[in-house]
Amino acid sequence: MYLGLVFIVMIVTGSFILLSMQKTETDKARSQLELYAEKVSEQVVESYDEADFQTGIEQFTRTSSSGSQIQGNIINDKGETVASTTVSQPPFPDYKNSVVGLALSGENGFDDSRKDDESNTTWICYATPAMTINGNVKYIVYAQMDASSMQESMTQTTRTIIVAVLLALVLAVLMAYGFARTITGPIHQLTLKAKLLAEGDLKQTVEVYSEDEIGQLAESFNYMASELNKTVGETFREKNKLEAILHNMTDGVISFDKDGNISHANTVAAEMLEVDKLDFTLDMFTRKYDLELDESNNNEEEGQAVQLQYTFPVGKKYINASFSPYFNETEEIEGIVVVLQDITKQKKLDDMRKEFVANVSHEMRTPLTTIKSYTETLMYGALEEKDVAMEFLNIINNETDRMSFLVRDLLQLSRFDNKQVQFKFGKVNINELISDNVRQNKIHAENKNQKLILELWPDNDAYVVADRDRVNQVINNITTNAIKYSPEGATVRIYVTEDKNWYKINVADTGMGISKEDLPRIFERFYRVDKARSRAMGGTGLGLAIAKEIMEGHDGKLTAESEYGKGTTMTMWFLKGQDNRITDDGDDFE
Repeated sequence: MYLGLVFIVMIVTGSFILLSMQKTETDKARSQLELYAEKVSEQVVESYDEADFQTGIEQFTRTSSSGSQIQGNIINDKGETVASTTVSQPPFPDYKNSVVGLALSGENGFDDSRKDDESNTTWICYATPAMTINGNVKYIVYAQMDASSMQESMTQTTRTIIVAVLLALVLAVLMAYGFARTITGPIHQLTLKAKLLAEGDLKQTVEVYSEDEIGQLAESFNYMASELNKTVGETFREKNKLEAILHNMTDGVISFDKDGNISHANTVAAEMLEVDKLDFTLDMFTRKYDLELDESNNNEEEGQAVQLQYTFPVGKKYINASFSPYFNETEEIEGIVVVLQDITKQKKLDDMRKEFVANVSHEMRTPLTTIKSYTETLMYGALEEKDVAMEFLNIINNETDRMSFLVRDLLQLSRFDNKQVQFKFGKVNINELISDNVRQNKIHAENKNQKLILELWPDNDAYVVADRDRVNQVINNITTNAIKYSPEGATVRIYVTEDKNWYKINVADTGMGISKEDLPRIFERFYRVDKARSRAMGGTGLGLAIAKEIMEGHDGKLTAESEYGKGTTMTMWFLKGQDNRITDDGDDFE
């Protein structure tokens, strides 16, 4: 900028000088030409006849001091030159330019840059009319001066100005360098150090070269950098401790300032709320999850506020939010800290507990009501009628068996929940297992005119490591359900498949099937697809839940595939290569 300023000043100054000189020289030449033309008009045109104009103008040139520099011509009203200083006799030069044209129209004409193409000379021209008494133009005095000397002078001046500009720029560069070394150098160093400081490199110092204002600025910068390094270090350590605490918490934490904007938050909070970024305000947060903060709970006398708690769903999760305000030194609320806890498991357990109690109560109430009704009937006289009494006693016996089955299944599930079930593992031949099951259930299938198809595994020595009785219980439960919930004439097929890691025992039926909505819940306790039909058939709703627990105890799994109206396929998965679990001495493995 400094060099540019110097350059601009020199260019403007040089241009002004050149233009001023050009104007001065032009005005000087015009004055000379005007004076020359005026004298020629007085001493020649007005004093001689036209025939003697040549003699008169030559006489005037010899006696005039400027005659040698100016060429004079007298032109008549027809534009013909009748006398000239350039030649002594006709033919005289012919001048037909704009200056002559103006003079013929009665006005003075001037041109400071007329170019002569033949001689390649630039002329300064002036023409003035010599008027008659009645105001007509009779003659024109035309004078011209060679502008070469003036142009040479302007060229020389231009060279001088250019040299001066270059010298001035060189001197400006030298001065700028010296100025930068003494003034801008330390400032530039301070700027670079300040940028590094702003980028986080706090260990910055600058050299102090003098005791002037710049030296004092450098000392102040060094002191500031040192103090800032200490302060940032302490802040960083505190921040790290706070972040370590926040991000290692299992609970989500969000801190809102007094304006409702988030000041701190950990990643657990974003995960709990299922958002990619926590970029909302307190109002947005409460509106999104339909929470109402009651400010009347604030206890202003003690400078404390009652902690507010809310439970709200987020997707498939349930979150408990605790709102606690914090205060500044004047006991004014400075912001609110929200602690989020994922209580989905507790919520599900609580719901399962409530549902379990309701289901057990319902399952026990129905047979108890039946038993009580028939017992009261027998007590009030039905005992006298033997046939009626026997029928009632059979019903009471069946309902008692139903309650016994229910209690047995509940106790069995309770043992699974408390890890009290022990398995006795051994090699179980797959073909023998499914053959025994078919024999047990064949009569039930024939009673409903159903086809019970057995497809043995090609490898007759194939086996799984399992508790034979428990596994038989599972496959018997699945086969019984397939027969029970399939219509007459249906087909139940038992077959084995395998892949790299698993043997799979499949039981496929062509019954009513299970809808997509019910399929994920069939292994839940007391869950029935068709509740009325299941109870009529004597089911407790616990069979598949027990079967699932048994398979998981074998490190396997129980899965179901079904299409409503077309049938269901239940699959028992057994891991291959579990020989290490076999107990030859008869001990039980949990």
